[in-house]
Order: sequence, then structure tokens, then C-alpha cells
Amino acid sequence: MPTLNIQRRSATTTTPPQAREHVPPVAKLIDVSTCIGCKACQVACMEWNDLRAEVGHNVGVYDNPADLDDQTWTLMRFSEVEQNERLEWLIRKDGCMHCADPGCLKA
Repeated sequence: MPTLNIQRRSATTTTPPQAREHVPPVAKLIDVSTCIGCKACQVACMEWNDLRAEVGHNVGVYDNPADLDDQTWTLMRFSEVEQNERLEWLIRKDGCMHCADPGCLKA
């Protein structure tokens, strides 16, 4: 019985892990005491990975885009809270956490 010459292919253009140069594992530290919500890490991730999310619609909040997806791998989330009779933002960074050399870490 003849065999099929099937090649394993990935849906990504990223070099397979076994072909990449060895990089020691690192942890990603987000210093929330210095984060001002500028979204530079979000933009850096998109530029680093050549992503282009669709332009969203203004729904009255600073969150844009609304959620992580195939074109948004890093996302800043904002929650409005009232503290001492003042409006404050609580900022949280969500990310896909799958990059070996994350561009958002350098932002």
C-alpha cells in the first residue's frame, strides 16, 4: 500500500519551536505602579507581530478593542471606580502569553 507524503503544517508563519534559537524562559513583569494606561504595550505587540485589528466603534469606554482575538494579543482593560469622591481607573493588562520574545515586554 503506497504511503502519502504528508507534510505537517501550522497555520502560523512563526518558525517551529525546534528551529528557533534557544532562549531561556523568562517571566513577564508588569509594573502596575508605573502603568499609566497609555497602551504602548498593546501597540508594541501589534507592531512586533505584524497584527492589524479592525477599527472598532466608540461605545463610551476607553477599552478598544473590546477583547482579545486573533489580531489582538495584548489588551489593556480599564475599570472605573469611585474612590474618595473621585473617579479613578483600575488598569489591567490581559495578554495571550504565547510569544517567546514578546514585543509588549519591551514597551
